[in-house]
Amino acid sequence: MTRILGPVIVTLFVVGCAGNQLPPARVADTQSSISAAAAVGAEQHPTAALHLKMARDQLKEAQGLAERGKDAEAKLVLDRATADAELAMIITREAEARANVNKARADVDALQRPNSF
Repeated sequence: MTRILGPVIVTLFVVGCAGNQLPPARVADTQSSISAAAAVGAEQHPTAALHLKMARDQLKEAQGLAERGKDAEAKLVLDRATADAELAMIITREAEARANVNKARADVDALQRPNSF
């Protein structure tokens, strides 16, 4: 019985500890979201830039928490970083869409004005 119980306990301990680490794939996903937000020009829009900065700061915070063994907290902060990066991208795209609509309206208005010669 002891021969079986020892390896089972060691296996459970290893699996339990590994399950709490910050998954590299999630870190990569967060970094990808941050890069995507920067690529669409989030830094050019004040609100989007704020969320992008928060995402970057939270990524660093999550990595620091993970290094200190606070994996559960690190995962939550990493989730928040991803959400802020995605929000920065959404805000940027919305601002660009709004600008395109305003330009299209101005173009339509210009076409509808009678030409005065």
